[in-house]
Amino acid sequence: MALPRRDVEFQAFDGTTLRGWHYPTSEKRPCITMSHGLAGIRHFRLPNFAQRFQEAGLNVPLYDNRSWGDSDGLPKNESNPAYQHSDYFDAFNYATTLSSVDADQIVYWGSSFSGATTILAAASDKRIKAAIVQCSGIGGHYLPDSFKDLIPGVLNNRAKNGQEIQARIPVVAADREAAKTGTAPALFNSLDAYDNYMEIYETGGKWENWVTEQTLLHMWELDAEAMVHRIAPTPFLMVIPSNDTLVTTDSQLIAYGKAKEPKQTLWIEGAGGGISILIAEIFFREEYCGAD
Repeated sequence: MALPRRDVEFQAFDGTTLRGWHYPTSEKRPCITMSHGLAGIRHFRLPNFAQRFQEAGLNVPLYDNRSWGDSDGLPKNESNPAYQHSDYFDAFNYATTLSSVDADQIVYWGSSFSGATTILAAASDKRIKAAIVQCSGIGGHYLPDSFKDLIPGVLNNRAKNGQEIQARIPVVAADREAAKTGTAPALFNSLDAYDNYMEIYETGGKWENWVTEQTLLHMWELDAEAMVHRIAPTPFLMVIPSNDTLVTTDSQLIAYGKAKEPKQTLWIEGAGGGISILIAEIFFREEYCGAD
């Protein structure tokens, strides 16, 4: 029987406290360090992964990114890959202090936006045993032109910093009827996005339906594709769904093509945000950690 998860917290380099859970093992074992995607929290679907990894004999520290959920950090509800990718380094350092973690076998794992920050972190941090991303964000250059048109206004609004509350952008439509139109003023205005994000309210975590306006700028500036070749010689796995319309499947394939060996891809036919916990387990445990 798996041990119960426990609440944990650790300090990022700048003193920001990041909070989450540790899914421990009963003896010293490998570790997968996880964080959530854009405008998410750790409670949203990720416990399913953490539990499966734990059942496979792996430690899992799963934490809220800074400014989200239970973690500290200002401005609230801002996603900034420059900070979030470096927080992986501090999560690694924290994991090495856990008595059940084999410090020589720690992996970075990310999904969607945290897939991109995993790529950025793995490009620099050669202490890790492997890097795994699924449905990974790739770069702002793949965003539609309509998104680019928003950036001048976002930049102009930076002049208001300290004078008034930063503008808030809804993550999804305010209600299902608005989502059905596909034209609601939201970061993700589709009905599918609305239905998916509304599940967060059932998880018990702290979440509100907005991001800061400056998050749009950070999304536009993101370029994980430019760094993916620097992950090598660390083993790298990309889990890619065939019908990802949010990040786009094509952008993920292009990024995978630029990654150097050793690398693997898992293609999920027919999936829009498809993932495979089992394949990630096998990749990490058998091929790169030598776990039983």
